[in-house]
Amino acid sequence: MTFVLKSVPDITVPVTIQVPGEAEAKTIEARWRLHPVSRTQELLEQQRLGELTDEALVGQDLLGLEGITDEAGEAVPFSDELVAQLLDIAYVRRPLVLSWFAAQQGRAEAAAKN
Repeated sequence: MTFVLKSVPDITVPVTIQVPGEAEAKTIEARWRLHPVSRTQELLEQQRLGELTDEALVGQDLLGLEGITDEAGEAVPFSDELVAQLLDIAYVRRPLVLSWFAAQQGRAEAAAKN
């Protein structure tokens, strides 16, 4: 089998969330825009210098979320408001932002989609 060089515009990665007080962690899926390594390095430098906030990074590159329901069990549609709400929850913010880094690194579990 040969490697086919092609553009892959996005990738889906699992995001594990440990809800305080719950024994079992929950997993949602985040679909992220992929960048060339050179652009990823630029974004990392902007973050390091404080020129790019987590909110801006997530806002520009998060393309979708799956596996989120409300208390009635209804699927919650992806929206800017949902992203803002999730980034305001301490135990969700960190795993969601870290999933951007996992996506840009092409983690093995993420590659299964492509």
